[in-house]
Amino acid sequence: MTGHLGRAITIATCLVAPLLLALAVLGGIGSFGTISKLAQPWFGAWSWIVPVGIDVGIIALLAWDLLMEFAGLAWPVLRWVAWSFIAATVVLNISAAHGDPAAAVMHAAMPLLFVTVVEGIRHLIRRWVGLTTNTRRERVPLSRWALAPLSSWMLWRRMVLWNITKYPNGLELEYVHLLAVSRLKEEHGRWLWRWKAPLSDRVALQLHPARTAFPEDLPEPQLPIAERDDALIEAAQKILAEAEHDGVRLSQMDLAARLRAQGHRIANERLRWLATAVGLRPTRESV
Repeated sequence: MTGHLGRAITIATCLVAPLLLALAVLGGIGSFGTISKLAQPWFGAWSWIVPVGIDVGIIALLAWDLLMEFAGLAWPVLRWVAWSFIAATVVLNISAAHGDPAAAVMHAAMPLLFVTVVEGIRHLIRRWVGLTTNTRRERVPLSRWALAPLSSWMLWRRMVLWNITKYPNGLELEYVHLLAVSRLKEEHGRWLWRWKAPLSDRVALQLHPARTAFPEDLPEPQLPIAERDDALIEAAQKILAEAEHDGVRLSQMDLAARLRAQGHRIANERLRWLATAVGLRPTRESV
């Protein structure tokens, strides 16, 4: 896929580069007379140097800026200086129109087209570099923002703070983070864990991924969530079968304790789901 993308970008560059250069030249020619006339009192016969120098400088700055973007070493100052000079030439040309709206629009049209094309090229370069270097952060889908705006914002925030570039990896890490929080709630209370949990646990939860803070809570990374659930259900069914053989009736908390003793991890919030999945009848304790 990356090879096809690189080939498409090469073809697009060969087609767009001459057009962009032609647009820059035409824009320079259009403003040449106005800038030369304004520079006449100070430069005399050499007044042509000013518009030519400005246009060449703008092209050089933007070409170097795009090259830096391609190398992943963007330096915005190059772009800012180039845009400042373009804005200055547009203002000078518009002032020469003496208030005529049609003339002002004609003077500003080509510079605006040039800026738009260059920004489009920069956007393409950033996306392509992000894909090839695996540094481009995938977006949280719009549908998720619409259905769960608060949790989507928290997910996006953690992806940014923890430098997670893949959306599925962000979801996995969010799941692990919820497991870590559920462990603190189980040990210290639903609300009191924010104050009763050890400071080291709370700081680790805020500043580092849950993978680092609570490694024992992690499911197997190569195992999809559905398969982990199947393994949990299978283990719970075996425990219930053994308990029935021994004539013992287990509550949800008893089932969770035996699962955890075998190395399985399950939050208290998922016990009701697991009990329903394995057909465990609720007891007074579990209710």
